[in-house]
Amino acid sequence: MINFRSIKKQEVDINLNINVDVTGSGRQGVSASVNEHIGKVETDMSVAQLAYFCRIMYDLQYFQNKNQTEMLKVAANNFTTANAQDISLKSLKAKYYSTDNSTKASIKKRLLEMLNYVNRKEK
Repeated sequence: MINFRSIKKQEVDINLNINVDVTGSGRQGVSASVNEHIGKVETDMSVAQLAYFCRIMYDLQYFQNKNQTEMLKVAANNFTTANAQDISLKSLKAKYYSTDNSTKASIKKRLLEMLNYVNRKEK
Protein backbone atom coordinates (compact mmCIF):
# COMPACT_ATOMS: atom_id res chain seq x y z
CA MET A 1 0.00 0.00 0.00
CA ILE A 2 1.28 3.49 -0.85
CA ASN A 3 1.55 5.94 2.03
CA PHE A 4 0.45 9.17 0.30
CA ARG A 5 1.17 11.25 3.39
CA SER A 6 4.89 10.51 3.09
CA ILE A 7 5.03 11.68 -0.54
CA LYS A 8 6.15 15.29 -0.69
CA LYS A 9 6.80 16.99 -4.05
CA GLN A 10 7.64 13.97 -6.17
CA GLU A 11 5.81 12.77 -9.23
CA VAL A 12 3.25 10.05 -8.68
CA ASP A 13 2.30 7.95 -11.67
CA ILE A 14 -0.44 5.38 -11.12
CA ASN A 15 -2.02 3.38 -13.90
CA LEU A 16 -5.41 1.82 -13.39
CA ASN A 17 -6.80 -0.90 -15.59
CA ILE A 18 -10.43 -1.75 -14.98
CA ASN A 19 -12.19 -4.35 -17.07
CA VAL A 20 -15.97 -4.33 -17.06
CA ASP A 21 -18.08 -6.86 -18.91
CA VAL A 22 -21.01 -4.71 -20.02
CA THR A 23 -21.93 -6.33 -23.32
CA GLY A 24 -21.33 -9.95 -22.37
CA SER A 25 -18.33 -10.12 -24.71
CA GLY A 26 -15.90 -9.72 -21.83
CA ARG A 27 -13.85 -7.17 -23.75
CA GLN A 28 -15.02 -3.79 -22.48
CA GLY A 29 -12.14 -1.93 -20.82
CA VAL A 30 -11.34 1.36 -19.20
CA SER A 31 -7.91 2.72 -18.38
CA ALA A 32 -6.90 5.89 -16.61
CA SER A 33 -3.72 7.62 -15.65
CA VAL A 34 -3.46 9.64 -12.48
CA ASN A 35 -0.56 11.94 -11.66
CA GLU A 36 0.46 14.58 -9.17
CA HIS A 37 -1.92 17.12 -10.70
CA ILE A 38 -5.08 15.19 -9.99
CA GLY A 39 -8.04 16.94 -11.51
CA LYS A 40 -6.03 19.35 -13.69
CA VAL A 41 -6.32 19.43 -17.45
CA GLU A 42 -2.96 19.46 -19.20
CA THR A 43 -2.71 21.64 -22.30
CA ASP A 44 0.09 22.44 -24.71
CA MET A 45 -1.10 26.05 -24.88
CA SER A 46 0.82 28.82 -23.17
CA VAL A 47 -0.78 30.80 -20.35
CA ALA A 48 -1.29 33.68 -22.81
CA GLN A 49 -3.01 31.37 -25.30
CA LEU A 50 -5.23 29.88 -22.60
CA ALA A 51 -6.15 33.38 -21.42
CA TYR A 52 -7.04 34.54 -24.94
CA PHE A 53 -9.03 31.36 -25.62
CA CYS A 54 -11.00 32.02 -22.41
CA ARG A 55 -11.51 35.62 -23.53
CA ILE A 56 -12.95 34.49 -26.86
CA MET A 57 -15.25 31.98 -25.16
CA TYR A 58 -16.41 34.67 -22.71
CA ASP A 59 -16.86 37.43 -25.31
CA LEU A 60 -18.93 35.11 -27.52
CA GLN A 61 -20.99 34.13 -24.46
CA TYR A 62 -20.05 30.44 -24.59
CA PHE A 63 -19.11 30.92 -20.92
CA GLN A 64 -22.13 32.20 -19.06
CA ASN A 65 -20.34 33.42 -15.92
CA LYS A 66 -20.97 37.08 -15.27
CA ASN A 67 -17.91 37.39 -13.04
CA GLN A 68 -14.81 37.11 -15.24
CA THR A 69 -12.47 36.77 -12.25
CA GLU A 70 -14.35 33.70 -11.01
CA MET A 71 -14.16 32.17 -14.49
CA LEU A 72 -10.41 32.85 -14.62
CA LYS A 73 -9.95 31.31 -11.15
CA VAL A 74 -11.48 28.11 -12.47
CA ALA A 75 -9.08 28.12 -15.44
CA ALA A 76 -6.06 28.91 -13.24
CA ASN A 77 -6.94 26.19 -10.74
CA ASN A 78 -7.83 23.49 -13.26
CA PHE A 79 -5.32 23.79 -16.11
CA THR A 80 -1.60 23.26 -16.44
CA THR A 81 0.58 24.32 -19.35
CA ALA A 82 3.93 23.00 -20.55
CA ASN A 83 5.65 25.89 -18.78
CA ALA A 84 3.34 26.42 -15.79
CA GLN A 85 2.17 23.53 -13.61
CA ASP A 86 0.50 26.10 -11.36
CA ILE A 87 -1.01 29.03 -13.25
CA SER A 88 -1.02 32.33 -11.39
CA LEU A 89 -4.41 34.05 -11.41
CA LYS A 90 -2.61 37.39 -11.62
CA SER A 91 -0.67 36.29 -14.71
CA LEU A 92 -3.77 34.80 -16.35
CA LYS A 93 -5.76 37.99 -15.72
CA ALA A 94 -3.00 40.20 -17.13
CA LYS A 95 -2.85 38.10 -20.30
CA TYR A 96 -6.65 37.93 -20.50
CA TYR A 97 -6.98 41.71 -20.61
CA SER A 98 -3.91 42.37 -22.78
CA THR A 99 -3.21 40.03 -25.68
CA ASP A 100 -0.22 40.36 -27.99
CA ASN A 101 -0.42 39.79 -31.75
CA SER A 102 1.56 36.54 -31.75
CA THR A 103 -0.89 35.02 -29.23
CA LYS A 104 -3.83 36.14 -31.36
CA ALA A 105 -2.22 34.56 -34.43
CA SER A 106 -1.51 31.26 -32.66
CA ILE A 107 -5.08 31.00 -31.33
CA LYS A 108 -6.45 31.87 -34.77
CA LYS A 109 -4.38 28.99 -36.18
CA ARG A 110 -5.72 26.62 -33.52
CA LEU A 111 -9.32 27.67 -34.16
CA LEU A 112 -8.84 27.07 -37.88
CA GLU A 113 -7.41 23.63 -37.07
CA MET A 114 -10.55 22.90 -35.05
CA LEU A 115 -12.81 24.04 -37.87
CA ASN A 116 -10.89 21.94 -40.40
CA TYR A 117 -11.14 18.96 -38.05
CA VAL A 118 -14.92 19.35 -37.79
CA ASN A 119 -15.21 19.72 -41.58
CA ARG A 120 -13.20 16.51 -42.14
CA LYS A 121 -15.36 14.60 -39.65
CA GLU A 122 -18.55 15.65 -41.45
CA LYS A 123 -17.51 13.92 -44.68
